Amino acid sequence: MIIETIELKDFRNYRSEATVFHEKTNIITGQNAQGKTNLIEAINLLSLGKSFRTRKESEMIRLGESACSVKGMFVKQGRPYGTAVELRSGGGSPHTYFVNGAQMPSVSDILGGVYTVVFSPEDLRIVKGEPEVRRRFLDRGLILLRPLYYHKLKKYRAVLKNRNALLKADHVSTDLLDVYDEQLAEAGAAVMEERFRHTDALALAAKQAGTILTDGGEEMEIGYRPSIGALAAEEAKEAFAETLRRGRERDLFLKSTEAGPHRDDISLLVDGKDLRTFGSQGQQRTAAVALRLAEKELVRTETGEEAILLLDDVMSELDAGRQGRLLERFCENQIFVTAAALDEKTAAALGAVKWIRIDDGKVI
Repeated sequence: MIIETIELKDFRNYRSEATVFHEKTNIITGQNAQGKTNLIEAINLLSLGKSFRTRKESEMIRLGESACSVKGMFVKQGRPYGTAVELRSGGGSPHTYFVNGAQMPSVSDILGGVYTVVFSPEDLRIVKGEPEVRRRFLDRGLILLRPLYYHKLKKYRAVLKNRNALLKADHVSTDLLDVYDEQLAEAGAAVMEERFRHTDALALAAKQAGTILTDGGEEMEIGYRPSIGALAAEEAKEAFAETLRRGRERDLFLKSTEAGPHRDDISLLVDGKDLRTFGSQGQQRTAAVALRLAEKELVRTETGEEAILLLDDVMSELDAGRQGRLLERFCENQIFVTAAALDEKTAAALGAVKWIRIDDGKVI
């Protein structure tokens, strides 16, 4: 799929801008803090209804304004496809979402409509950061590919919130806690089963991508590590229920649920060694890129669509050899590259067609 046009109103530092994109390569240049990444963020917003940069949606609204909007026109399976997101600050009117001009009940109704994969220097946090970052990476990838997962995750979080509230109460009803434990085990198992399957597919694709990026020099391995100790998807519910039983006294003492999908992690290894502890900076960067390439491949194999690729200042993170091998993987996709400047060799490898210059929130 491709995006043909985008319209921004009061989004970040854009007052009111519209631009047309090329069906293959678009290079976005400009000095720092002019709005290059903001444009990439806007395209990604139309895919997931959320930012890849912040959890605070109010940060995407232009300073001094109460609302913003992003509208995009795409071509999907050879047909026009339009989607829009309107965000509002404060506790008043809710955000609104549109598909082909029709207002949707919630953000979940735009999921699965637009496929984007973002490459960013922040991706290094997937490798080096806390488990929460890796869980978010898994969850966003799953939501992109299987929108129903959004509802499974939402249900789990709702039950978890109720259980934690009960644990904090002055008097805890054991009967009610039994009910929440049963609900949590069922909802948590549904989340973990999806994560098991997704991680298995991701591991194979990332291993292949890592081999290509390093020209066969390194082997990458990924594994799902649920906090409850289950080793397979079919074990998830029973293992989670048992973990909740054994950990009840601890949870009551700490007044929180200490095990479950909200505590899970994924392991990342290169040549059998833990990347967080033993990986070099170059290996960690390569692994982060390999994970995104794996996402791109899963979009293609599971949906039949080619994802729109958004590269936010990542070329400088890789040496020339890895740059070249990375660019070879993008020939079938529409691609957006942000850079303060781009050397002629890299631009030629991208097959640069359209240059977009951003200056203080304006498309030049």
